[in-house]
Amino acid sequence: MEGSHDRNAETKTGAKLTRKERKTLRTRRQILDAATELFNKARYDDVTMDDIAEQTLLSRATLYNYFDSKEGIYFEIGIQGFRIISKKQEALIKSESSSGLDKIIKLSETILRYLFENPLSHEIMRHYLVTESKAEITTDKILRKMKLGEDVENPSDRIRARFLQEIRKFEKPWAIAVEQGFKDGSIHQDMNPDHLVHFLFMIISGIVDRANLERVMMQKVNLSVEDIIKRTIDLIRKDLGSD
Repeated sequence: MEGSHDRNAETKTGAKLTRKERKTLRTRRQILDAATELFNKARYDDVTMDDIAEQTLLSRATLYNYFDSKEGIYFEIGIQGFRIISKKQEALIKSESSSGLDKIIKLSETILRYLFENPLSHEIMRHYLVTESKAEITTDKILRKMKLGEDVENPSDRIRARFLQEIRKFEKPWAIAVEQGFKDGSIHQDMNPDHLVHFLFMIISGIVDRANLERVMMQKVNLSVEDIIKRTIDLIRKDLGSD
């Protein structure tokens, strides 16, 4: 994952934080950075709260003062990652001179590069999809309850809801670009806009998945990540822009 987010958290309300609040932010950042390092080296199931405590030089009890669970830490890392990529995307779609297709191409290249550089983000999304498929109540229903002011007691449900909120923020520029592409004629598809966006995500996710599984084979055939990104972009451009 990239950089610290403490500054954003400290200034988002425009109010100066107290010393205690600054310490809380620093400790949370310390925990997230340490956990990120561990999750980058080992699978989610193989990392324990004890491992994270040891990595941060904090006690296990202290960890629970800041996060409800290992999964809470995991999803928080994913939330921070989505915030980074969402900011990059927002800047990409502001150009009024670009067609909808051009914006989709830029968005696709940006997310491909980000996922190859930050494979943990992809793993966290996979974890979310797996937990969602097993959950008794969908995250979408949890979000609706929260919007109605209803109490959501389960910490796991709350963090999943926050994660889904970031996913939707991430998806918004894609939906805007697709709608523009339909209007300006640069995207020639009869698919529902929402379905098209999710179809693009499936393509990108599948390619990143396969590439990560075949790293050794890629090296043997001299196929680089840059080659994969370029070929994927060419395929997306050809498919969406074909008459």
